[in-house]
Amino acid sequence: MTRVASHKPDRPIWFDLMTSDADAARRFYGDVLGWEFDIGGAEFGGYALARRGDAVTAGVGQLRPEDPFPPAWTVYFGVTDAEATVSAIGAHGGTVLVPPMAVGDFGRMAVCQDPTGAVFGLWQPGTHVGAGLINTPGAMAWSEVNTRDAAAAAAFYCAVFGLRDEVMEIQGAPYHMLQTAEGPACGVLQMTAEWGEMPPHWMAYFAVEDADAAKAKVEAAGGQVPFGPFDSPYGRIIVVQDPQGAAVSLIALAPDAH
Repeated sequence: MTRVASHKPDRPIWFDLMTSDADAARRFYGDVLGWEFDIGGAEFGGYALARRGDAVTAGVGQLRPEDPFPPAWTVYFGVTDAEATVSAIGAHGGTVLVPPMAVGDFGRMAVCQDPTGAVFGLWQPGTHVGAGLINTPGAMAWSEVNTRDAAAAAAFYCAVFGLRDEVMEIQGAPYHMLQTAEGPACGVLQMTAEWGEMPPHWMAYFAVEDADAAKAKVEAAGGQVPFGPFDSPYGRIIVVQDPQGAAVSLIALAPDAH
């Protein structure tokens, strides 16, 4: 178990879900990941913080009827200056969808799109520093962008966040492992024809004790498992679609991947 009091910037530090039925989503993820929830007030749209014990693990919010996008998880990079980062994003071919805005005293957020079409967030911490727990069941464990042009996406994130691209091979395909000085930050996966018409997107991973047991929990709670369980060098993985349609991955981390 790894508790986190603060995160270094320029890497993913928070995941949240915006969904069409927040009540149902909280029930689903509570059943699957053992989360309890602290639900915010009306000024924050009832945005809920999931937690395991006293550590926050993720956010769940309610989409408005007029919102034009489907339920989805967002991966947020931690930054020290949201305005400077969105300037860098624009300079390197990205698009700012939601300019930096204050979220009470919790921090500042923005939503952006990389040049290949994948959407991601920025979080400049205030009182909310990001996930308080990582690499333990129910907590964030990894994130990667799935895209039609992995090399271009990797170059973009390296330029914006000062990361280093290390290309490796996983199960016969190239994989871009984006590195900080302390180790891996996130990954970039090349989408192939087998992905069909699915658009580029970021995938959030949460840790579980046992991927096969998690599959049974997902299905019992009304979700689907389109892929897996399957083994990777980093653990056993399932790709999940929750009852509202948002995709997320669950991984039983290999002992040396913590």
